[in-house]
Amino acid sequence: MLRLNLLFLLSFGFLQSYGQRELWKRYRHEFSAGVGVANCLTDLGGGEGDGGYIKDFHLSMTRPALSVAYRFKISQRIAFKSSLSYLWLQGTDDLSKNEGRRLRNLNFRTNVYELGLQFEYYIIKEPVGKLNTVNAIRYGQKSKEIGVYVLAGAAPFLYSPLGQAENGTWYRLRPLGTEGQGQPGGPAEYGSFGVALLTGAGVKFVVHRQLSFGIEGAMRFTNTDYLDDVSTTYYDFSQEGVEVSGLTQSLADKRLTGGRGTPGGIRGNPENSDVYMGLIFSVNYKLAPDQKLRISFKKKRKRVKL
Repeated sequence: MLRLNLLFLLSFGFLQSYGQRELWKRYRHEFSAGVGVANCLTDLGGGEGDGGYIKDFHLSMTRPALSVAYRFKISQRIAFKSSLSYLWLQGTDDLSKNEGRRLRNLNFRTNVYELGLQFEYYIIKEPVGKLNTVNAIRYGQKSKEIGVYVLAGAAPFLYSPLGQAENGTWYRLRPLGTEGQGQPGGPAEYGSFGVALLTGAGVKFVVHRQLSFGIEGAMRFTNTDYLDDVSTTYYDFSQEGVEVSGLTQSLADKRLTGGRGTPGGIRGNPENSDVYMGLIFSVNYKLAPDQKLRISFKKKRKRVKL
């Protein structure tokens, strides 16, 4: 009898342990919504030197960001997340400590609409969490209710930089061709579509099995140097056969000195593509198998009492 009881206890303990390890599979599907902030590192602004990603960061240019996402847990440590995000980016030479860039006097802003596709690896596994009931007892893992992960992926995005004229009005810069795009001897026109490589990290604070709060920060290394419409050199719009508007010329060269930029002179640095980043604070909700969203259009038949 003692042996049977011992065998029963061992079997029960094994099944309970196994059940707890497999419990995460019931909560694989997760939806989230978040708000946060965005910033960028481009050719505009910067520190005292000739430019460097970290040195060019301006905290005062931080702008809002929004995101909605869906996450699927592949395993306890690996997840895939797709997201739709909006980030407002802005930069200006007014803040630069480099005299040359400050005298260049250029500025920009752009809305970025991004589709994020990323894989996450949990350095600290996200716990299953407490039951979603009042006075629920926590089973299994007794560690702190947090999960920590690193991420990597890709993010196709749409953008369209705007520049501010002397009268304070903002104009779309890409159609103007401020660096001679589409003109004789000028660079090729750039599009409104880009792709960024994502890398970053996040933390999730588990409230219970279906609810958690998250903080995620990610850098986006883009394949374009025209996020701010600045990349190469000043174009000579006075050439014969070149016909552009006065608005194009005024937004192409806004130097504060008496003269304008020398044609062929440095306007930007094409060697470094632009970078932008986001920090998102999110609310995450897991959809359990017994709580699937179902919409039915069938009318219930009324029972006739005899």
